[in-house]
Amino acid sequence: AAGNYDVTYKICEVTNPGNCDEVTSTIVVGKSIIIALTETTDAINGRVGGTTYSLVKNDLLNGVAVVIKNSNGGVILTSVSVPAGLTLNADGTVKVDAGTPVGLYEVEYTICEFLNPTTNCATVKSYVLVTGSAPSAGLLKANDDNGGIIDTNKGEKPNVNVFKNDTYNGLPLDPSTVILTTVVSNPNLILKADGSIEVKDGTPVGDYELTYQICEVLNTDNCSQAKVKVSVENSVDPEPPISKIVLGNDQGVADGINGSLEFINVLDNDFLNDKPISSLDIVITNISRSPYFEFNSDGTVNVKPNTPGGNYAIAYQVCEKADSSNCSTGMLNVFVEVPEIALVKTAVFNDENGNGVANAGETITYKFVVTNTGNVPLKGVMITDPLVGVKVFGQAIDLDVNESNDTNFTAEYKITQSDINFGSVSNQASVKGSSAKGVVVEDISDDASLTDDKPTVLGLKGCVIKVFNAFSPNGDAKNSRFYIQGLECYPNNTVEIYNRWGVLVFDIDRYNNEDRVFTGFSQGRTTISETAGLPVGTYFYIIKYTDSDSNPHELSGYLYLNK
Repeated sequence: AAGNYDVTYKICEVTNPGNCDEVTSTIVVGKSIIIALTETTDAINGRVGGTTYSLVKNDLLNGVAVVIKNSNGGVILTSVSVPAGLTLNADGTVKVDAGTPVGLYEVEYTICEFLNPTTNCATVKSYVLVTGSAPSAGLLKANDDNGGIIDTNKGEKPNVNVFKNDTYNGLPLDPSTVILTTVVSNPNLILKADGSIEVKDGTPVGDYELTYQICEVLNTDNCSQAKVKVSVENSVDPEPPISKIVLGNDQGVADGINGSLEFINVLDNDFLNDKPISSLDIVITNISRSPYFEFNSDGTVNVKPNTPGGNYAIAYQVCEKADSSNCSTGMLNVFVEVPEIALVKTAVFNDENGNGVANAGETITYKFVVTNTGNVPLKGVMITDPLVGVKVFGQAIDLDVNESNDTNFTAEYKITQSDINFGSVSNQASVKGSSAKGVVVEDISDDASLTDDKPTVLGLKGCVIKVFNAFSPNGDAKNSRFYIQGLECYPNNTVEIYNRWGVLVFDIDRYNNEDRVFTGFSQGRTTISETAGLPVGTYFYIIKYTDSDSNPHELSGYLYLNK
């Protein structure tokens, strides 16, 4: 077998046997070379069968024709895939059984060197040609068939098999020796592989025909055709008896939010034997089994609270107690009202003094978009806003289904110093309306969405310190104070003002730009001519304040006082 072999040997001097040396040598034995070829055999007559030549006759092992044997120099033959009707023999030949259909058959097999049966192999696919020949005598004959008259309404089937009267050489036909096909089909007839005929359900009255063909398996040119006929005469079922129960269709409207008890009685327009139905004589069943509707034994119907809005078609059945087979089905059509409303509120800061920041007394304008999101009209729609100081404008309105209004309602709010100190104004308005049935619905506002309920938050930029370093307290009420923008946000503050000689002429804490403000008069620990006011000139200011995080800040600079 192929592989590496170690040989150990010793050499010794003849005249001095004690003078020796031992050596190990490695001998490499390689694998033999297998050449396996794909064969296509000579034709074998499938009618009588036969045996091919050996599929390995042209294969080589180390350049020498292979020999199948279980000994040195031989190969082992193993089949991998052999079609039915064929047998791979031990010598490499293939036996073809008599009656094998015409065709080219693929035979897959493996040859392996005997000395290396797992590592030195070749897998080959060869082909066996099977042909046929016309019969020397005999005749294939297909004969017409008649399936008789059937009634499909009663589930009757044609009592016919096309093979039953067909012959081969005058003898009854063996169906396994022929191929059955439909030559001229019929949409109402089905020819099955076993030769039987099936008529499709619902086939109307009439005569139906198809043409079929049989061909010999071993000689597909030997064929014959015939027709099979079937007549359908369906019986007519008698008219069903007229039901003694007559049900009228019903229409109703219900409240889906709160539910509606006994909003309708479906028996009010129903009759039994031409007389108004009494609930004592019948049993009523909700066929649709809707989870939102309850049928009571007296014919009244309830709608459960929180039923989704929309149109519902509810089928119900009424059966006579005296005859449970005497039943009739009616339909209740219900429109479930679910009024809904949604409010979107947006805010815009009005910078009336144009300084780019929020000041106490400036305003916010609120706009409202109110939408009827339900399935019924709403009336008396009105908006309220709980924010203290806000003024809401607009009269109550009506809204149709899916209608929105963005012009009727507005609101205005004056900003307070507390708002500026907080840094924003946040609030929610609410809207309320009612349906024609008096069902009241409401919603609290969202800042953008019809489905959410987030408050409207407007950020205020008003706590930025900016010193206006010139003013003129000349009695014209314009620019008559030393204005320090944003200092109101930081009440823990002090303001000191010095004249050109460094004399403190004004100092105060909690400066607020209003009543605690420098207007050109000396005030504080040192007072200079308080009643006359300070002269025109340049002054020096020092502003100290602590922010909301208790961090100290200091600003200083020059201030010009003019008159």
